[in-house]
Amino acid sequence: MHALVAPELDAPPLRRYGLPELVYGASPAAGADFVQELGGAFHARLVSLFCLLTPSADVAAREVVLEYRNAADERFALAGAPVTVPASDVTSFFFSAYLGEPDWETDSTVLVPLAPLLLPPTFDFRIHVVNMDNTDTLTQIRFVWERFYTDADLT
Repeated sequence: MHALVAPELDAPPLRRYGLPELVYGASPAAGADFVQELGGAFHARLVSLFCLLTPSADVAAREVVLEYRNAADERFALAGAPVTVPASDVTSFFFSAYLGEPDWETDSTVLVPLAPLLLPPTFDFRIHVVNMDNTDTLTQIRFVWERFYTDADLT
């Protein structure tokens, strides 16, 4: 007997490329955002992301957000917490698909829910610091993603 089952939200039947993978992202230059391109070989789903913001002493209230962007670098989804980081206040951020609401602060870390969207090849995600000073730094970038082959037969 065959029964059709509705797929979970944003969960088409794709063939996974291995297990979820922990990736250590390269820290961008001071004053720059971190961008992770997906390339053309896989669909990807971001499961979690961790980063550390070290702001300069220049007065400004910074925010850290995670953007999902299309191939033209246009934002179409956003994750963030209603928290600002003052000057010189080193703060960690943890984005996770398993969180229900933002929380500030747990073990000096801002916890942020993350939409587990399936991103097609050529898209990217970006850690963006709102009101970034040219000497602010993003470090300790680590993320877990699932990747899926693009040749899946969806018929």
